Amino acid sequence: MLSLRSSLLRTGVLVITLIGLSACGFKPLYGGAGFSQLPGLQVSRGQERVDYLIDDALRDFLGDGRSPYHLTLSNETTQNSLGLSATGIARQYALVITTDYTLTDASGAVIAEGRLREESLFDASSDPYSLVSGASNAEEQASEAMAERLVQEIAVALRQREAIERR
Repeated sequence: MLSLRSSLLRTGVLVITLIGLSACGFKPLYGGAGFSQLPGLQVSRGQERVDYLIDDALRDFLGDGRSPYHLTLSNETTQNSLGLSATGIARQYALVITTDYTLTDASGAVIAEGRLREESLFDASSDPYSLVSGASNAEEQASEAMAERLVQEIAVALRQREAIERR
């Protein structure tokens, strides 16, 4: 009985909060006319593994469709050792992906552009396989994080564009 009462109370607070947010004009970032047209976003990218991983993660985030928007990506990947062990061998690395992006609409007008940077750390032992495996996992993690940040940047740009068009 007590859990039912607390559950009803939580539901009531949630409903009141949502009504209050809608009354003040709150709109979620991932919504609106522009964002609903992103599924199927056309992506131009390079031919490296990281390029494919970012494109694949973007498709996972946005889904399929027929988007009027076009995203151009230019990715650069570097690996840096983060110091040497007592034996003079690097044991930890940072994989850094730097992405320059440009989002255009069907007419070719630039909606958003910028540069993002993602970093993923990985360890490596003296075994060559562990270095390759660690680097591969770091590429996958950094690519997924990069795709998520790109979606956030695009959502903000589309929301700002909608606000300007309403004026």
